[in-house]
Amino acid sequence: MVFALASVVAGLFGCNGVATSLGGRPGPESGLLRGKLPAKSSGVTHVDRLTDGIAAYPDEPPLTDLTSVLGTSEAFAIYDLGRDTKIACAAIVADADDRYALSVSQDGRTFAPLWSAPPIEDRGMQPRAEHGLTGSGRWLRLSASGGDGLYAVAELSVAEVCPPRWPPALALQHGTRIEQSLELKLWAFAGLGAAFILAYRRRSPDFIKLLGAVPAGVAVAAFVQLADLWPPPGRVLMRVAVSLAIVLAAAAVRIAVGRLWRRRREARRTPKA
Repeated sequence: MVFALASVVAGLFGCNGVATSLGGRPGPESGLLRGKLPAKSSGVTHVDRLTDGIAAYPDEPPLTDLTSVLGTSEAFAIYDLGRDTKIACAAIVADADDRYALSVSQDGRTFAPLWSAPPIEDRGMQPRAEHGLTGSGRWLRLSASGGDGLYAVAELSVAEVCPPRWPPALALQHGTRIEQSLELKLWAFAGLGAAFILAYRRRSPDFIKLLGAVPAGVAVAAFVQLADLWPPPGRVLMRVAVSLAIVLAAAAVRIAVGRLWRRRREARRTPKA
């Protein structure tokens, strides 16, 4: 019975493509970085996505909700491996037309090259892997250069001893384009914000008033994704302007209707001559 249960659990983990132990923790075959956050980073968005075990399918666009973006060639993410560690193999899923470099350091200040994943001819997100590396260090740095200046990484892995299966198993997904996701949030903000403004009443119950946090939260989420696209293309700025105009128009209607109702109440209270 126990063996059968273990087989089922192992099968489930094998199906989702993520290398984990039965306890849900990353197994040795997933490498040294799975689930680890950088000790230091600069100019890199959503650093948790670099090592979450989830990657985009080959040919997927670079700017999606699965990728981390290095804003410039000066951007970097540095990982603390905890001790001086030999690195025998590395793998990355990243935008195809750029070069991604790994370097190692003993002190976290002076870095030596470890591996450079070169650009390839295929389009979109593509995997690259290498065996037989000989560098070592406590600190590991990821950076990017060349290409079109758009540096996107969906997953980064390194291993001290190359496991039989390398690169490691990943959960492959189809990402949602940031621009598409941002557009949905903008329209949701416009609709929810306008509805709340038009429906709001001072005498409404407190839980109704708290619903104003919903469009506010959507606006914050949209702002975060707008920062991911910065500088945004003109069509995105136009959608931002339209969504804000819808909310402002609802506020203008609310003010105009309020003034009209006040005038009518005052007219009813004023005695006729």
